Amino acid sequence: MRKVDPRGTIALIIVVILAVLVGIAIVIQKEKEQGKPLQVKPRQAHSPKALLPVSRQALPELLIKGCLFDLGIARQDVHFLGRTIKVSMPMSPSSGRISEAFGPIEKIGRVQIENSRHARITIDDKSWDIFFSGETEKPARCAIIVDDMGPTMEAAEALAGIDADLTFSVLPGTRYTQKVARFLHRRGKEVLLHLPMQGNGKDPGPGAILQGMEPSRISEILKQDMESVPYIAGVSNHMGSVITADPEAMRLIIGDLKNKGLFFVDSLTTSKSVCAAVAQELEVPFIARDVFLDNEQNSPYITSQMEKLVEVSLKYSNAVGICHPHQETIAVLQREIPRMKRLGIEIVKVSVLINSPAGAERGRR
Repeated sequence: MRKVDPRGTIALIIVVILAVLVGIAIVIQKEKEQGKPLQVKPRQAHSPKALLPVSRQALPELLIKGCLFDLGIARQDVHFLGRTIKVSMPMSPSSGRISEAFGPIEKIGRVQIENSRHARITIDDKSWDIFFSGETEKPARCAIIVDDMGPTMEAAEALAGIDADLTFSVLPGTRYTQKVARFLHRRGKEVLLHLPMQGNGKDPGPGAILQGMEPSRISEILKQDMESVPYIAGVSNHMGSVITADPEAMRLIIGDLKNKGLFFVDSLTTSKSVCAAVAQELEVPFIARDVFLDNEQNSPYITSQMEKLVEVSLKYSNAVGICHPHQETIAVLQREIPRMKRLGIEIVKVSVLINSPAGAERGRR
């Protein structure tokens, strides 16, 4: 009996495999030339991101369900009635949150957010209307105040280029105090006097109010500081843990602000602050800081503090964050503010919060 040469068998197998591969390649090329999509089975997954590579062949309902699940909506709360989808929930998500959740579909179709109760999804010329039941979410708004403005123009120019209604607190007596205030005002930004006050032992800088000063001297310094920063809508404290805890000094300062029609923002550099109580007593518009964004100068920390600001904004509808014109902070603001907007958080001038019905109460929480 003749022996079979194993090398010949291996060679035959290789030839067969190559022939099969060539045949597949020819079929693929012909389908491409004819404009026919490859018949690939959709992956069975709820995540819209996982479905995107095969989304043109996947059921659109799976994509829509995946996006709804990303909103935290339970399976049993989604009801399909043909191409009308009813979502049962106690509170409708904001338009921004809906837009972010359905973002992956933009790669293969169109997403129209009519309002927080109605979205329309179009894929391959077919449309699905999604209706959310429940009350509309309260508006989520926050103010971001940038303190310590004035020493340079570069920071003012970079921050003014961010597409958001940031508020700027300008120090008196610095090289570019007036130039920065005028520049920001021309750009439509809200300007505050960042009033230097005695604090934890560090030098608060020129124009500072110190403990033990005569009332007339405090009023004189405050007047000079207010005149040095043009276009101010209000005042915030720079440092000041000693002065903001002094009822007599704060009564004098806030009383002078009342006469000028200005509001006060408490940076809350001490838990012993009496500013809220004095402002309420004198009926002066007031709000307090919620989150310091950049006590540590590194991107992960600042980003985490921005997350806290987002949480407070969504929970209470009003929030105040304070930061400083550091390069790391500017970079995080440039990156995170667009994301905050996509979440439905509106960044407003601090005066908008103060003048809102819940503003003063929010500041005293």
